[in-house]
Amino acid sequence: MEHNFFVYQRRALRPLLRWGIGSSFIGAALTLLPSDYWRQFGTQAVTWGVIDLALAVAGQRTALVKAEQSFAGDMSEAKEHADADQFHRILQVNAGLDVIYILTGVFTAIRYANTPKRRGLGHGIAVQGLFLLIFDSLLARDVGARWL
Repeated sequence: MEHNFFVYQRRALRPLLRWGIGSSFIGAALTLLPSDYWRQFGTQAVTWGVIDLALAVAGQRTALVKAEQSFAGDMSEAKEHADADQFHRILQVNAGLDVIYILTGVFTAIRYANTPKRRGLGHGIAVQGLFLLIFDSLLARDVGARWL
């Protein structure tokens, strides 16, 4: 078990990084298919994947800088705890937003069931939202159990 929250946080963002990379590459391949459904699904995967990748890289970079500050003695335990609490709250808010993404995607897919482009859009949003809900919820639970 890590003894520094920021080392833990940096490692904990790896699944988001991998998901972002995978979504981007798979989504790009799907956009090359002749089907309107899969092209739109792929467009969603690329878009969300790039955003997830950027968030993971930025989060890992910030965690690395803060870990270095902590190890150098430039950060108090109280500040580390406050940052863990803030990260936990962000994950909880994100989990709520993820539910909205899923519902929006499902609604779009059902509402436009006869339009392959819109159905692909809806399913693409719902899949990304589902991953994020699982990721954010599990990570929030783990942060709460280990660090708060």
